[in-house]
Amino acid sequence: MDAGAWADCLIVTGNMRLADFLAEVGRYRHGYLGCSSDIANLRLSGVFRLEDTEKLLSILAQTLPVRLRYRTRWWVSLERQT
Repeated sequence: MDAGAWADCLIVTGNMRLADFLAEVGRYRHGYLGCSSDIANLRLSGVFRLEDTEKLLSILAQTLPVRLRYRTRWWVSLERQT
């Protein structure tokens, strides 16, 4: 992860675990953000904008075999797509 990218509201990853990625993104939004244990080790690489975490999460759902589950506006978890 590029430590200086946060200054530009970016998160840059290279083969990062999904659970670790969500922990970092969770620092930029209110509430709970997590994933089920069966997808925690999925890997992702890329450059992601932190300005709109809702959009960032929707991109994850489009590119990984996951779905977003909203319990409330502030409680979001990712689960394996069935």
